Amino acid sequence: MNFFPISRLKTGIEISSDKIISALILEKGKKFSIKKLSDIKIPPGTIKPSFKKENIINAEALHDCLKKACYDMNLKKISVALPDSSVKVLIKKFTQLPEDPQEINEMVLWNFSSSLDLPVKQLRVSWENMGKSPDNHHIFLIVLGLEKVMVQYENAFKKIGISPVMLAPSGLNQFNFYCESLPEKGNVAYLGLFDDFLNIFVFSNGIPIFYKMIKKGLLGNDGASAINNVDFLIQYYNSENPDLDIEKFFIASHIKSDMLMEHILQDVSQIGSHIKSDMLMEHILQDGNPIDCTIIDERQLIDFDKKFKIDFKNNPLPFYTTALGAAQGL
Repeated sequence: MNFFPISRLKTGIEISSDKIISALILEKGKKFSIKKLSDIKIPPGTIKPSFKKENIINAEALHDCLKKACYDMNLKKISVALPDSSVKVLIKKFTQLPEDPQEINEMVLWNFSSSLDLPVKQLRVSWENMGKSPDNHHIFLIVLGLEKVMVQYENAFKKIGISPVMLAPSGLNQFNFYCESLPEKGNVAYLGLFDDFLNIFVFSNGIPIFYKMIKKGLLGNDGASAINNVDFLIQYYNSENPDLDIEKFFIASHIKSDMLMEHILQDVSQIGSHIKSDMLMEHILQDGNPIDCTIIDERQLIDFDKKFKIDFKNNPLPFYTTALGAAQGL
């Protein structure tokens, strides 16, 4: 029993093409509290996220923005959430595995080197064995990036005296913040509905079976486009897993209202969203059947330091959850 849990500060940074968001949290035992949140706008043309090409166009402009984002945090190590366009996230099955982790790493690299027609030395891979499926396959969650792209981001931080100890895509870092809301039993889906992207992450008894992201989020979409994009995610999942119906959805979104919850719990025929009104998801979740849905409340997942001060009027708490998830994963 740990009578006196150790407290430590942890920092997460989210980088996108137009902003840097930072989060400083205090970890004490299994609890987290927010000490500081900030966001810095990046000059246009500084970063152009891409999987195949170098991302940082104006290194000096990025360094200046990183200095401002990391100001007064007094930390040398951070976790970084990269643009989702800069990496690939995959779930892959393997029937057999080598015993040596290094051999597993080489196996995964060779597999993707062949499929992408790229030399192994140009790729960087990170993976986690998530367990076995009912058909006895090993399920791997894999993040893949180009070495030259990862080095660019690492060097940007090193130039301002900070060591990024973890690089991961924004979508997974954001899910890391929300994941405590999901049960370990049953077929459950996390559905993220945000300005910049929409994503779905489906689990069967705690084992991931499907992940997909659409980089066209709610911002700038008309109602029909948003409906079609979210519907596409669900239909894609259904086509890949026709025998594994989703039993419950856990929805993360920056828009919340009594009307939203009322419509989600209704017996409706479509998934949908409308960014310009409280009717954001007035149609949601498939085929005219009552669906079990929960809208996740971010404030139930993290505490606030007594000295923490911020006005969430312009940027609500979900705006910062990617950086918070990165910090929690450190």
